[in-house]
Amino acid sequence: MEFSYLNDKDLLFFSKHILLPTIGIEGQQKLNCAEVTIFGLGGLGNLLSTYIASSGIKKINIVDFDVVEETNLQRQINFSSEDVGSLKVDSIENFLNNKFKNLQIKKFKKKIETLTDVEEIIKNSDIVLDGTDNFEVRKIINKACVKNKRKLIIGAVEGYTGQLTSVITNDSPCYECTYENLIDTNSCSDSGVLAPLVGMISSMMAMECINIITGNKSSFDKKLFIVNGLNLSVDIIKTSNNPGCKVCE
Repeated sequence: MEFSYLNDKDLLFFSKHILLPTIGIEGQQKLNCAEVTIFGLGGLGNLLSTYIASSGIKKINIVDFDVVEETNLQRQINFSSEDVGSLKVDSIENFLNNKFKNLQIKKFKKKIETLTDVEEIIKNSDIVLDGTDNFEVRKIINKACVKNKRKLIIGAVEGYTGQLTSVITNDSPCYECTYENLIDTNSCSDSGVLAPLVGMISSMMAMECINIITGNKSSFDKKLFIVNGLNLSVDIIKTSNNPGCKVCE
């Protein structure tokens, strides 16, 4: 990883991060040099992109083929009514560039259908963040990350339930290990979403990403974090490799 010089403005802007003993100047430099890919700019990716940029990560790939709709505005808070009808990647690029300086944003206005689609996007990424709402797409992203040894953080929200897991090392259970026989029957557009829960899971994904890049321990590797937004209960389930997994065998 290349060295990133922090000037006086950087030291002031990131001062609250630098004061943290687990980040400091060295950790902030690592963030400034990192490259992150965000798949999906809906409820999760929308806010997630802001926290990633505000952390000091300069190289951000954003991937989404969809346009902004009226129904998005209630939970995808980086969009406004003026964005309706625009591509999400264009609206997020404008939002981030207006708020943060010196970003290197690459937009991919495409629907993920093949392994090659993902591999071309993540080839230089340190962390991949999956905020999509489609099980088959998640499986493609998972397979590409395992094959190319890219660290992967996966978040999902449906109804009152939020989930989060990470695939960090070669012996981490991958998404296919945990959800081998899962069939895609619904998306958030079909089942509804509790808006603040989207903010909670996206914030936790951002914290996981920051911790990993700065050299701190992953909180969700080999774990499935599940939160119930209706009663605010939390379950943490230990996950393990599936010996018959066709992806990480």
